[in-house]
This record gives sequence, C-alpha cells and structure tokens, in this order.
Amino acid sequence: MSRILALAEKELLQLRRDPVLLRLVMLLPALMLLLFGYAINFTLKNIPLALYDASKDRVSEALLQALTEEGTFRLALEAESPEGVVEAIHRGQARLGLVVPEGALEKVRRGESVALEIYVDGSDPNFAFQAQAALRKAIQEVNSRILLGRALAGEAVLPPLSPSLHVLYNPESRTAWFMIPGIVGLILTLFTALLTALSIVREGESRMMESLLASPLRPHEVVLGKVLPYLLVAFLVALLVQFLGHAVFGVPLRGSLALLLLAMFLFVLGSLSVGVLISTLARTQVQAVFGTYAYGFPAIFLSGFVFPIEGMPPFFQALSYLVPARYLIEVLRGVKLKGVGWEVLWPDLLALALFAVLVLFLASVRFRRQVAV
Repeated sequence: MSRILALAEKELLQLRRDPVLLRLVMLLPALMLLLFGYAINFTLKNIPLALYDASKDRVSEALLQALTEEGTFRLALEAESPEGVVEAIHRGQARLGLVVPEGALEKVRRGESVALEIYVDGSDPNFAFQAQAALRKAIQEVNSRILLGRALAGEAVLPPLSPSLHVLYNPESRTAWFMIPGIVGLILTLFTALLTALSIVREGESRMMESLLASPLRPHEVVLGKVLPYLLVAFLVALLVQFLGHAVFGVPLRGSLALLLLAMFLFVLGSLSVGVLISTLARTQVQAVFGTYAYGFPAIFLSGFVFPIEGMPPFFQALSYLVPARYLIEVLRGVKLKGVGWEVLWPDLLALALFAVLVLFLASVRFRRQVAV
C-alpha cells in the first residue's frame, strides 16, 4: 500500500509541476458548466420581426402589442410592402415576418376573419417551431379579447385573426438541413486546430523541431510547411462532409459554391493558425489537446450550431460575436439553405478574414519569440 501511495504522490507532484495542464483541468469544467447553464436555453427572446401593416388600426396595434409585450419579439423593421417582409428575412434583418392586410378593423366589425400572412425563417427547425408557437399564442390572446366582447353581445363570429403560415428555406423542417452546415463548422474548428497543435508539439517533444530550425529553413517556412498539408486535408474533409450531406440527406446548395469555398478557406486558415498558437503555449501533447478543447467548446455552444443565440442571455449573445465558427455557420446556412450572396454575407466573410489575419499574425509573433528563446 505504501508503494501505491508513493506512486500516487509522485503523480500529484508531476501534475502540480505542470501549471498549464492544471489550469486547464480546473477551468474547463467550470467553463462547461457556465456554457451548459446559460447557453442551452430554448426560451427565445427578442426575435427580430419584420412587419407590413396596411391596416394601421386598433386591431394591428393590439396584435403588435401582444407580440412585443413579453419580450419574445421585437419590431426590427417596418416594410413598405409584403415583398419587403420576405426580403428582410432573406437578408437576415428579421427572422419572422407578419403582413396585416388593409381594413382589419372593418372586417372584424363585420364578423369576418382577417387573413394574416406569416413568414418564418425555417433554416432552424427548433427556432421555427418555437417562433410559431409564440406567434400563435399572441394571436390567440388578441382573438380572445375580441371574441369576449362579441360573446357578451350575443354574437357568434369566426375567429377574428386567421393566420396563414409560410415556412421559408426548410418547409419540411428537416433537421439534417440545419445540422449539417453546423457539423462542418464544428469539424473544421476542432480538426484543424488539434492536428496542427499536435503536429508542432510532437516535433518539439521529439527534438525534431530543433533539427528543422537548425536547417536552412526559416521559422515561418517551418510553420507554413507544417500547416499546408493540413490545409489540404481539412478542405478535403469539408468537401467530403458537404458531398455526403447533399447525397445522403439532400441538403441543397442554393447559392454560390465559390463563396462557400472562400468562407471555408478563411476559417481553416484561421483555425490552423489557432493550432500554431496553441502549440506555442503547450509543452506536451496532452496540454495541446486540452487547449484545443478550450478553443472548441465555445464553438459548440455559442456559434448557433445547435442552440439558438436568441435564447441566450445578453452577455453570451455579445460573447458569441467573438466565436469565429458563428460566422462560418452563418455563411454555410446562408449559401446552402437561403441562397444568399455576397451582398448579404459580406459582414461574416469580413469577420472571418479579420480572424484569419489576426490569429496568423499572433501565431507568427509567438512562434518567433519561442524560437528566439
């Protein structure tokens, strides 16, 4: 027993002498708890709503008040035409659209139903289901108020507001259409960073890095030589997943393939640079693995991969803008499901380009300092 305890003591001392790994082991569970507790929230708030109100009377006012009073929806845009509502959803300015026809109050007074047109962004089936449920609840509240007055007057009428629902982009609510673009983003996040970090750290552990640096190769040439094969492999993996998603699950490609490849290239370049950056901070392969997980966990929870960003607290919604996978997934879903182009997705592409340039610069500076030491 004493020998077992002595060995256990030795392992504890070894762990204590590895401050990087010890911090990661302590911080990762806390990070996971916070992300699970706050990010996994399916109660949506502040859903951006596009409205075309041709009536502008007490009925439409009561409907808008019922939609926004609990904070589930917020009026993001007042369109000038019914087509403008769909265009707002297409451009990402709103995720739900409502068209109120002219003369709503007169129709209610005559006992007729007002035909409302509702458009929902169906690229995320979970979001679409919850948004429809919240919308129906608000419409039911307005109907109940109007019908109560009619019932007291002894009149029998049809439901005053009659919604007609249009689910855009994914009318059959196929989960695979929503998940596969996110899976591509997740694979590229973990796959590229982990392989690059492990490759460089492994060279350092085996003393091969010292031999490479003693050769005529310059430090940046060493890094590029290590990174380029993984750039090719990551692209092949991404294309394979895209092909399987289309061939097996029928995920469409409604936009530009060139735009899709550009977004993946920028993201892969940035993630490979993250792997280089992790390798300069990690001294062992175990540290590199934990460091990659620390980089990848926010991508799972804060990118919109599975959990809707609209359901997160404001702090985590703001934090999600620092997660590069968010922008890649936006481009993948925008190109594949919505068919949108550069005019809509340029902010996401710009964010990916800034991510790639900034992390590549930091990784280069850090690697040069490590080599100088």
